[in-house]
Amino acid sequence: MSDSEEETKHNPNQTTSLRNSKSITVAFKLNGRNYPLWSRLIKVKIGGCGAYVYIRNEPPSPESKGFEEWEENDLIVFSWIVDNIEDDIISDFAHHQTSKALWDSLAVTYENKADKYLIYDLEEKVIAIRQGNLDLETYYRRIHGLWINIDRCQRQPVTCCDKGIDQYRVHSNEKRLVKFLTGLNQEYDSIRREILKEDPYPSVEAAYGWVKTDAARRRIMPPTSAAPTVDADGNKADSSSGGIGHGLAAQSNRPPHRNGPPQRPAATTATGRPGNHRPDTSKLWCSHCGRQKHTWETCFK
Repeated sequence: MSDSEEETKHNPNQTTSLRNSKSITVAFKLNGRNYPLWSRLIKVKIGGCGAYVYIRNEPPSPESKGFEEWEENDLIVFSWIVDNIEDDIISDFAHHQTSKALWDSLAVTYENKADKYLIYDLEEKVIAIRQGNLDLETYYRRIHGLWINIDRCQRQPVTCCDKGIDQYRVHSNEKRLVKFLTGLNQEYDSIRREILKEDPYPSVEAAYGWVKTDAARRRIMPPTSAAPTVDADGNKADSSSGGIGHGLAAQSNRPPHRNGPPQRPAATTATGRPGNHRPDTSKLWCSHCGRQKHTWETCFK
């Protein structure tokens, strides 16, 4: 690169001055374990202020035109990065002279690309995660965050052509979709079956949107029990007995006798009084002749 090109690249007239820019902060500070997400957030903040060139490009020569303006802006970007690092590790990186040197050092130290042990730990967490007592949003946010970290840590397994990369992405999406669905609670069985009927499968993000919509629908309009049917006489049929109503099922549930079990007729004596034993026919009065000691069957003998 010629001197004229370098001067044009870093000309302060073409670079917005950051002198009056406010300090930037992200949701959390770098602690050494959250680098993948932290680096993405801080990069977005720096780029949003028009200062991404200070962590991407090499610094200009100190003899070049506009170097002082560039250096002033670079120090501002340096302070932004340092302000978003935990105090106990700032001393390990504060000695760097430029924002790019600081940025590159953080990447070498904490990025851990293709760390097999870290990938193993993340994959194990994905396998073990279940919704359980978590609400739907928290469950999706946790499993999706694990997948993002896995993608950041592992190398791209397919590099032969664009078609191969697309095939891998489809295969990876199907695996993650199945994992997301199997981790849901049983209450989402109906929408889970509907998603699995789709061909091709939707993305995990789209499936989450469907499940979230179904959960909102069931919360607003919960399912109700079936209304009882009414027969011609105005009586409600018992749905648990298959619509039999006052037929056999109703008769089977009715007590056999309201006033207790039926009484067997008691045996009577010759005088008509009830007794508890079989009558003695030898002492009966004959109904034909009125004589005692024999029955009317023997009266004609």
